Amino acid sequence: MSRRVVYFSRLKALACVAVVLLHTFYAAAAFASDNSQKALMLSVRNAMMFAVPCFVMVTGALLLDPARVLTYKKLFGKLILRMVTALLVFSLLFSLFDVTLVAKEFTAKGLWDGFKTAFFGGGWKHMWYLYLMIALYLLMPAYRLVTKSASRTDILYLTGVYCVFLAILPTVESLTGKTFAFYICAFSVYPLYLFLGYAMHNELLRIPTPLAAILALAGLGLTVGLTVHYTGKDSEVNSLLGNYSFAVTVLTAAGIFGLLRAGKDRSHRVLDTLCRELEQCSFGIYLIHMAALKLVFAVWKLDPFAHGGALTVLGISAAVLIVSYGAVRLLRSIPGVRSIL
Repeated sequence: MSRRVVYFSRLKALACVAVVLLHTFYAAAAFASDNSQKALMLSVRNAMMFAVPCFVMVTGALLLDPARVLTYKKLFGKLILRMVTALLVFSLLFSLFDVTLVAKEFTAKGLWDGFKTAFFGGGWKHMWYLYLMIALYLLMPAYRLVTKSASRTDILYLTGVYCVFLAILPTVESLTGKTFAFYICAFSVYPLYLFLGYAMHNELLRIPTPLAAILALAGLGLTVGLTVHYTGKDSEVNSLLGNYSFAVTVLTAAGIFGLLRAGKDRSHRVLDTLCRELEQCSFGIYLIHMAALKLVFAVWKLDPFAHGGALTVLGISAAVLIVSYGAVRLLRSIPGVRSIL
């Protein structure tokens, strides 16, 4: 059994909290009555965009390691099976949620139509992550062939090419409105995060701690600044801020990853205990927290700006995280459920 990497637990715990904040503040933005309120909500949401990239970077650091055995039996019988099972089960549960609590008109057809979203899309938006992970897992054997035989220069070259074509050029194209004739045959930015996580974890790409801090702080600061400036304006920047291909998001995620990696040898007993708990439940929290948010904002229709504003949204975030964690811990005690969550 491979030795547990402590800073991975910290990264996944941080990303787990960030995901809850991201979705809570984004949902609350719909209740904003003016641009200042909306800018505040979207600033927090956009600043948390590093969460999914960090999750994917940890996946790359783990599964692209040539020393780690990844058989097809484990790939399909454990990793992919878990994602497919969660996709089918939670598509059905979320469909049941919609027809009973939102539409308040339970019909077999409504339930079935909701279940079909697992295959044809149109379901709860956060479920996209499961499709992403299934795709990355399916391609993992090919990606591992690269890391198994590649030199440090090869990995840096591949990461650099991905960064230019999957992050920098799309960002420039969005900002300028001009499309470059050059492109790379890759569907999305996520392979960049896989190889970036692998390269940084194994010190093939070395980012000094001060530089990592600058990337993280500058990235977060620039994200908030752009959000405040462009909220309420018709600008492509607004869509970039919610896009994982945004170059600033890539640099922010790299900076945060680098900062937590730099502290890997420092032990924090209480903190690491909490992080390990969140890490173990992070996938389940990701799935379940959206139901809690939908209950608050879509069913109860709670307007946070009528009950304290930003502090109320922060309180809702904390409550949703705690409730989701408790639900996951309870469900994981049921035989057969633990392997899904």
